[in-house]
Amino acid sequence: MKTYTTVQSDPKKIMLWIIGSALALTVLLSSFYSVSSTQRGIIATFGKINPTAVDAGLHVKIPFVQSIDKMSIQTVKMEQTSMAYTKDIQSSTVTYVLNFDPVPESVAVLYRNVGNNYIAKIITPVVEGVLKDVIGNYNAADIVSNREEVRKGVEIELSSQLPSEYVRNVKFQLVNIDYDDAFEQSIVDKQVAEQKALTAKNNTIRIQEEANQKVISAEAEAKAMQIKANALRANPDLTQYEAVQKWDGKMPTYMLGNSVPFISLPK
Repeated sequence: MKTYTTVQSDPKKIMLWIIGSALALTVLLSSFYSVSSTQRGIIATFGKINPTAVDAGLHVKIPFVQSIDKMSIQTVKMEQTSMAYTKDIQSSTVTYVLNFDPVPESVAVLYRNVGNNYIAKIITPVVEGVLKDVIGNYNAADIVSNREEVRKGVEIELSSQLPSEYVRNVKFQLVNIDYDDAFEQSIVDKQVAEQKALTAKNNTIRIQEEANQKVISAEAEAKAMQIKANALRANPDLTQYEAVQKWDGKMPTYMLGNSVPFISLPK
């Protein structure tokens, strides 16, 4: 009869093996990272930022030595509201939309120099300043009638002042410019008054033109009558000739004496 001896494993060795395996798996998994097509990877080695961003795809890093952060390179859309004073000291509330694209090749440097919240740090302050400068060049009423000109002015200044090494394709839109109710009503009243004045001016021009036409017509008629009178004085027989031209050939029903109108018969 055979005797079997049960060999019991050392619990400490089992625990160490489990811990080692877990650490190895953790190291292995933490060595890989992926970057999507809409992002760029930012590598930091012991806290020092690598100025070259990592493109999209699967990559390997040194565990516990390197860390990875990611920044979007998609078009950024900012919709905000700002206060600005016009040239005539009218307070305006401006709602705007700003679109721009981060420069993919520079996001690592942007992250290193400014941080991931670069919009609040360097974009918004520039927009606020430019908006106040451009709005301040116009009277409030002129902004209403020159909205596109104001928009273009802001967009040009932003394209010039925003750091081109970090952002590009800057597009600016004015969504709304709001004044206090009393001032907005005054603008409406002014526009109505101008329209009425223009209508009155057009009516005056029309009446004057009609009067001029009547004068021209009267002068032409008077001149024609003068020419005709002169012709009659120069040739008395012209009167009888015109009467013959107008005669319908019928003899009058009643005649005085033996006279036949318009015709002189030889004796």
